[in-house]
Amino acid sequence: MPNYRYRAMNSEGELVSGAIAARAPGDVAGRLERLGLVLVDNVALDEGKSSRRAFSLFKAPKPEDVTIFTRDLALLLRAGARINDGLELLAADPDFGRLRPVVADIRSRVVAGESFAEALARHQGLFPSMYVALIRVGEASGSLDHVLEVLADERSRTEALKRRLGDAVRYPLFVLGAAASVLLFFLTFVLPQFANVLQDFGAKVDPFILGFLNLSTFLRSNSDAVLAILAAVIAVGWLSLRQESVRRALMSALTRLPAIREVMKYYRTALFCRNLGLLLGSGVNLTTAMRILIDMMASIGSSTTWAEAADQIRHGVKLSDALAETEALPAMAVRMLRLGDETGQLPMLAGRVAEFYEAKLQRTLDRVVGIAGPAAIIVISIVVGGLIVSVMTALMSVSQIVN
Repeated sequence: MPNYRYRAMNSEGELVSGAIAARAPGDVAGRLERLGLVLVDNVALDEGKSSRRAFSLFKAPKPEDVTIFTRDLALLLRAGARINDGLELLAADPDFGRLRPVVADIRSRVVAGESFAEALARHQGLFPSMYVALIRVGEASGSLDHVLEVLADERSRTEALKRRLGDAVRYPLFVLGAAASVLLFFLTFVLPQFANVLQDFGAKVDPFILGFLNLSTFLRSNSDAVLAILAAVIAVGWLSLRQESVRRALMSALTRLPAIREVMKYYRTALFCRNLGLLLGSGVNLTTAMRILIDMMASIGSSTTWAEAADQIRHGVKLSDALAETEALPAMAVRMLRLGDETGQLPMLAGRVAEFYEAKLQRTLDRVVGIAGPAAIIVISIVVGGLIVSVMTALMSVSQIVN
């Protein structure tokens, strides 16, 4: 059914506005009356602009904002506040600057008669399908405050894990970037000072230094073109990475690299088991949980494997057998999940498996960071050192010619 925007008055004489689903504009007034509201203005078709509000790059809400919102709303509900009152308080909180328009829109939809889960589903970019599914379970079971607390804890743990991954990637990239900058400075400012001397005296240079001299000359002669091409590559790369399909293809390719494959295997296992335990522990059945997890796991690789496992489970195959056949998880994780299948403690054991592989991931990241940084420094030192030795050797040959 389409949504219609409205303005109405509640029993206390306050004006409220929002959107409500109805078959036709004439049905809106009747639905509002059943909610205790009196229509005071003509209704208009809602085109969903509020839920697709174009946030600027620096004002867009971040995942951390959603986590804080989730935890604060859980505290308000635990204290006895109603859902619409809690949302109203959070929408007026200045600490939620980037998220306040979203919270206000969610509140207006809840007041209009939509469920909290339905209002959240209109902002899929901020609230993923698993989040909405758990909220729907919490609303149905009357344990929304508990579900929100669990969601906040799991989101905090996931964000901490992502930060560790990001730190492990940023450090080697920073070292490589700094080393590349030093090499670029050497090629464009230092090496040309010696090139003129070597050319004037006709010094003999080895192929190693000759290649770098030619590269230096090319960079200085075509600096404008090189900078333009570099800017174009950065712009195209940035625009391409904004596409979901491109990000998934890139992630799938990166996970096949030998140095990254092990790290991503541990991260993938921890992410899957953590969220599987959360969904099953909240009362979501296994088939629905797998359907939700397919989209989540597709963000860090191909979803084909998970879709095959979900299809087998839908046809009666046990979770552990489906995962073993598709080789989606390590053998040890599959054995632990099989034990959970047999004992009926799958949610608890899935959480234990997640903790185990999170610890393995942290140890692996520590080793990668410990090796990548020094290795990058050694490589660039060898390159720059080789250039200096070659230049000095050529200068010594010039000195011998002069003498």
